[in-house]
Amino acid sequence: MDTLTAIHRRRTTQAWQDTQLDADVIDQLLSAAHQAPCHKLTWPWRFVVVGPETREQLIPVGAALAAAKANIPVGPKIEAKVRCKVAHPGALIAVALKRCDDAFRAREDYAATACAVQNLMLAATALGLGSKWGTGGLTRHPDTAAILGIDTATEEVVGFVFVGTPARTPRIERPPVDEFVTRLP
Repeated sequence: MDTLTAIHRRRTTQAWQDTQLDADVIDQLLSAAHQAPCHKLTWPWRFVVVGPETREQLIPVGAALAAAKANIPVGPKIEAKVRCKVAHPGALIAVALKRCDDAFRAREDYAATACAVQNLMLAATALGLGSKWGTGGLTRHPDTAAILGIDTATEEVVGFVFVGTPARTPRIERPPVDEFVTRLP
């Protein structure tokens, strides 16, 4: 698939077929992510491929967050919903960012990491897969960082990228691009 087609076909997938991705496919996605531009060659990103056992450790954290948000106790229904979200995509990749005390460089590093995430998701689209960049409460919870082995003094989790075979591909209507463009003489 050519780049422009991948850009126009990429959608955020919310529902997955429960099939795991082969390691070589994940490696292709990570290689594409690593080709992102980065200012001053800081290579600010780090990717953590989250395997099935580690995903199981994340489910209680996600269930507790979901139950608290709904103001209900954790129960089988909440756990099943979180399990579908965390365990069913073909791959779950945590994206971490090296912390930087310089505010301008930190902003550049975050932008570069976002480019890496977009590269990963476009590569997934080109391979016929769905993807989602999730930045919800689970990504910011201290237990998540601990489970992933991320030292929050030096790095932060900027999201999860869920990748796999979509159960369905959403359709969206975008407003015309001209509404977002100013042309100057």
